[in-house]
Amino acid sequence: MTVERIETGIEGFDELIEGGFPRKSCILLSGMPGTGKTIFGLQYLCHGASNGEKGLYVTFEQNMDDLISNVGAFEWGIPALMDTGNLELLSMDIGEFKIDELVKKVKEEGHKRIVLDSLSTILSHPKILEEIDTSYMFVDKLDRLIPTITDINIATRFIVYNTVKKIKSLDCTTLITSELLMDSKSLSRDTISEFLADGVITLQYIMSGVDTGRNLMIRKMRSTKHSENIHPIEFRKGAGFSVLMP
Repeated sequence: MTVERIETGIEGFDELIEGGFPRKSCILLSGMPGTGKTIFGLQYLCHGASNGEKGLYVTFEQNMDDLISNVGAFEWGIPALMDTGNLELLSMDIGEFKIDELVKKVKEEGHKRIVLDSLSTILSHPKILEEIDTSYMFVDKLDRLIPTITDINIATRFIVYNTVKKIKSLDCTTLITSELLMDSKSLSRDTISEFLADGVITLQYIMSGVDTGRNLMIRKMRSTKHSENIHPIEFRKGAGFSVLMP
């Protein structure tokens, strides 16, 4: 069966994944600070918006004016794309974020590309336990109620599962960013989302050796024969995020 592909607009990247992300997939973009997660995400949305696909960027940490200014050198024409209605940049207070409200917004407004930046911020907020519906209680074989979840690790798993599940239910192709800790063996800060996502891309800054510098690696991609190499990356004026051959 032919897999419908969504072009990312990232120079040198789509040829590594058979032409683009599988349509309606949820991709985890995990990286250390300064490795280009925001640039990758915005470039992906701008490419779609330029071709008539509505895109939504959700951030909890950045001011919109600063964000637009920081990527201005790449000349993507963000203000013009926003004026067409094909691109929306949304800065939210993490304390007010609810996944159900985001899902409702996406459905009502017809977005086809989403970037959620970032899952790490959502999980670091004290309200994480409040997000767990009190109806999620379990009954053992003796029909005795087991107390509602309170352990933070279990809560984290629940939030990640719930967030990814609801995003994957949408008619969208989504990027979710996450922090990647240096020297960590996991592919995300939460250590769970990499198993739930359809694809995982890691961005790292290697300090020594032949691969010194910023690098990209595709760890998995559903229904896709992808590159397994470490690829150097660069940020080019007038273009943006570019993937180079190793």
